[in-house]
Amino acid sequence: MHEGVRATAIAMAGALLVPPASPPAAPRGEVMTYIHHPPESARDVRYLYQWEVLRTALEKTRPKWGPYVLRAADDVMTERRQGYELRNATGNLTVMYLGTTPDFERELVPVRIPIDRNLGGYGIFLVRAGEQARFDAVRTLDDLRQFTYGLGSDWIDVEILRSNGFKVVTGSSYDGLFEMLVNRRFDVFLRGAVEILEEYEQRRGELRDLRIEDGLILYYPLPMYFWFAKTPEGRRLAERAEDGLRLMLADGSYDEVFDRYQRWKIERLHLKTRTIYRIENPFLGPEAPLADKRLWFDPKTYR
Repeated sequence: MHEGVRATAIAMAGALLVPPASPPAAPRGEVMTYIHHPPESARDVRYLYQWEVLRTALEKTRPKWGPYVLRAADDVMTERRQGYELRNATGNLTVMYLGTTPDFERELVPVRIPIDRNLGGYGIFLVRAGEQARFDAVRTLDDLRQFTYGLGSDWIDVEILRSNGFKVVTGSSYDGLFEMLVNRRFDVFLRGAVEILEEYEQRRGELRDLRIEDGLILYYPLPMYFWFAKTPEGRRLAERAEDGLRLMLADGSYDEVFDRYQRWKIERLHLKTRTIYRIENPFLGPEAPLADKRLWFDPKTYR
């Protein structure tokens, strides 16, 4: 029964279907299916960590929730398309990993635990060789606003930067954005600290003018959540994921997976010593768990 367990109450007049107060665990033997966005190319490793976190959470909930399948969707989808698939509960995608927006908060079911601890909100600059001196001269946010920034056309970050007075050039292809930088279509390809090192190492041989800027961070809060359809099945999938994530926070495995995937990036990018320039995210709602410091990376306190 794909819609999950239905709670029933038998009244004298007959059987009445009563929705449960919260989604119950799956019946024994029923497989819960988590279908996520696939990589956009053979070199796209941006989300290996996130799906490992979800896999670990689902493993920890096997005793309560039973078996599961975690797999990639058949087709590559833009962020806009992913949102469409979940809103319409097509079944082509059953879990999405994206930053929060007012529309998502209204139309989908989030698990409000920032999966990368907002490490992706620490923006590092991918730039061209020979241009480090331009960035060494930066002293203020207005100095940073003199550059043009490359981003994907439907990425949430586009409107965050524009709302803060930054000039953004968009591209429709993830891989193509690296070439656009080298071809001087913009000054900075803004990358999260979670992804820039692997992206650079994969491409430095063919795009020899790529460099990682040495000393700056452009920071904004952008909690990245797991999102689910606003249906009984979607809520059930969300509850199981949150159960598992809470178990991970309690037993230390959340820290362990984060350290295993992210510590070497934090250290190699020397995030503790970079100069941080902070901007606002006007799309961040009051639902964001800003008060829970366990959920947010801080380079000054990270050990």
